[in-house]
Amino acid sequence: IAFVTQLQRTLLDIHALLDYVKILYHLLASLPSKPVCANPTWMGCFMRNTEVCESLYFVGVPVWLVHDEELIPLTMNIIHPV
Repeated sequence: IAFVTQLQRTLLDIHALLDYVKILYHLLASLPSKPVCANPTWMGCFMRNTEVCESLYFVGVPVWLVHDEELIPLTMNIIHPV
């Protein structure tokens, strides 16, 4: 069972890397002027860096910003703070 779980994890890592190279790499090289629709099949990511958060948001990656409220720029679109 340990071999099967390790194989599955490795295959999912490879799939994620291929998605990054095929889809995100080109978008991150030249950010779109408007955000693209988020891919519902991606899990997304949690982060503390507002610049990286904004870049990933513009290319369609679901993101969750973990930050102190007073440090969030006023231009950032926050749907629902928790």
